[in-house]
Amino acid sequence: MDIVLVVLAAALLMGFLWAMRELKNTRIQRREFKDLFEIGDAEYKKGQGQIQQLLISISEKNVMMERASHSMDVAGKKMADQEKLISALDEKLRLNEAQYDKLLGQKKSSEVRTGKITEQIAPFLADYPNNPRTARFIGDPIDFVHFDEDKVTFVEVKSGKSQLSKKQRAIRDLIKDGKVEFVIYRVSGDVPPKKDDK
Repeated sequence: MDIVLVVLAAALLMGFLWAMRELKNTRIQRREFKDLFEIGDAEYKKGQGQIQQLLISISEKNVMMERASHSMDVAGKKMADQEKLISALDEKLRLNEAQYDKLLGQKKSSEVRTGKITEQIAPFLADYPNNPRTARFIGDPIDFVHFDEDKVTFVEVKSGKSQLSKKQRAIRDLIKDGKVEFVIYRVSGDVPPKKDDK
């Protein structure tokens, strides 16, 4: 029986030690759970504080957005008014440009007519450089050819700041270079050529 008592005492001691260890583990777990709860509670409170700050910030931003929206509405109305004014000014400018173009066209047309008349009467003006009686009006590309007894002269009449055209400059240069010819063209037919035609 002593063995049974010793085994029973040993079993009781082991059960007691196991219970003590479990109690200690439970206390440790409670402490850990309590620490975790306190950390979680602190984090929760911190999160709630941040949420409150965000809500306040959002509220302030909403107020700012409403003010900005109002300012944009006012600016939009001003821009619409400015666009109407710009449109009216554009229309006025377009009309003025059209009137200017019309007047410019009339002026140029008048200048052309005046130039054509001046070309025709130029030989009769006091400062004309050649004898008007020998002038023959061609008009285009050169205004006059003078057939004097000792020479043939080409005259182009210009007024104001007008310049020779490209074609007129080319003709002037050909004349200066002596590239001028006299050609007799006889229509073929029954008439035989004369001696001086060759």
